[in-house]
Amino acid sequence: SDTPAPDAADGIPCARRIGQPMTRCLISVAHEAGDSVVTVTWPDGGTRIIHFHDGKPAGSDSSDEFRFTREGSLNMIRIGVSERFEITDQLALGKR
Repeated sequence: SDTPAPDAADGIPCARRIGQPMTRCLISVAHEAGDSVVTVTWPDGGTRIIHFHDGKPAGSDSSDEFRFTREGSLNMIRIGVSERFEITDQLALGKR
């Protein structure tokens, strides 16, 4: 079920275009059998879906290259040349 993620009322840092400063995107998170699906809603419309598997970012609904780095419990995700997201384990996995 899609529910607002804990502490995600103000969204996550995100950017859609090259050189764009990070802004805020609203998210919803669905959990299934230990995996998570994070739906990110862009401020100017549209969504990006990011899949987490075994607690780590695993892919998206885009055919562009998907990569991520981790700093502590923060996942810094890049899709293609321009899209950037910062999603904490707490938000993605529902951990408190």
